[in-house]
Amino acid sequence: MVWNIGTRSPSALVRDVSTSIREPRTLFTGALSLLVGLVFVAAATVLIAPALPNPDAELIPVEIFTFVVALGIELLVGDDVRRLASGRSRST
Repeated sequence: MVWNIGTRSPSALVRDVSTSIREPRTLFTGALSLLVGLVFVAAATVLIAPALPNPDAELIPVEIFTFVVALGIELLVGDDVRRLASGRSRST
């Protein structure tokens, strides 16, 4: 997921990074995920700019608000989306 980093604890982040350094495929997957995220950020910027009456003054605050909302959505549904994408069943 693009916003995985927003809901990980620092210890989980350190563990995941150290694991990915030892496994080239995981490192490649993480780098690819980062690139996809950057493409989404660029696309969002290009798509939102025409909707603003004064992009020079309003673009940055609107983008910050958009990122905060996206992180909130990730926090609420991110684990379920990752679980469904991986094909695992729900564990209680």
